[in-house]
Amino acid sequence: MRGLSSYEVRQLILSVGTHKSVRSLLPVEVAQLMQRALDAGEKRTDIAGRLHLEDSTIIGHFTRLLSLPPQVQQLVGWGFDPATVSFTAAATIARLKCAQEQSVLAKAALENQFRKSEIIQVVQIRLRSENPIEDCIQTVLNQRPIVEKRHLIIGELQSEKLTEKLQQISQLARNNLLQSTLEQCVPETPSLGCKLGDVYFLLVGDDRFHAAIVSLPSGFEKSITEYLTRELDNRD
Repeated sequence: MRGLSSYEVRQLILSVGTHKSVRSLLPVEVAQLMQRALDAGEKRTDIAGRLHLEDSTIIGHFTRLLSLPPQVQQLVGWGFDPATVSFTAAATIARLKCAQEQSVLAKAALENQFRKSEIIQVVQIRLRSENPIEDCIQTVLNQRPIVEKRHLIIGELQSEKLTEKLQQISQLARNNLLQSTLEQCVPETPSLGCKLGDVYFLLVGDDRFHAAIVSLPSGFEKSITEYLTRELDNRD
């Protein structure tokens, strides 16, 4: 496939068209490789055929993820983790043209554990009306008998040196590092999920977890950066 190595093509095949819970690539990583192949001149139908997909429409769903803000892209998973937004739900969020609205809806989707159908409903209401995205979200929430609240915390790492180190390790290794760090800094209030990028980190938890994180000394971004730095130094 033009633009991709044989290894990258193999990773794509192992990541799409399967229902396995563990895949080689995250949805955004799939989108990046697909876009690179398209930029190199591959046709969507040819890419779909090479990846054993039924049709080429899913290629557009993947590449649409690249229009999401970086913080939202990090939230996208395959749908097996409550700390992520599923690929299909994220592709729906990407239909919104405003990056701020995309971020607001992704955050609300995780905090309230929106089903895919609810995300579709929010997007449809927003695209058909002049209502702010927050009002569209509330309209859908009001249709629920009970609202289950979860907190999504997005933080930025405070160390360029740490960022450089994180760029050298895999997404799975980064997530495990953050989970280990959380077990140290808030041991009695486990998170419901976490993701660690090379610049941003994402945490999901209940009220107790949120209170513990925002109460960390020196601010939670600086505190978690320091914990991560120590943890990595101990492993070197």
